[in-house]
Amino acid sequence: MPKFYFTYGTEGQPFVGGWTEVEAPDDHTACALFRAYHPDKTENLMNCSGVYDEGHFKLTEMYRRGNFGRRCREVIRVTREEVSG
Repeated sequence: MPKFYFTYGTEGQPFVGGWTEVEAPDDHTACALFRAYHPDKTENLMNCSGVYDEGHFKLTEMYRRGNFGRRCREVIRVTREEVSG
């Protein structure tokens, strides 16, 4: 499952520094999952500093060295398991 990274700045967001990893099939679903836990404070404005797909995030200094001294703060994932009845 692809990962998406929601980064944080120095104030006004759920965390100071670091990021949230969201495992989702696509960016639209990842944003919906993120918003379920961290709703917009301003309508239509994500409650984070930036959003990256895994490939782009791994190219950043944040991935290599951390973001304002922090790394991953939480992982959001949804799982579904079929059971026979």
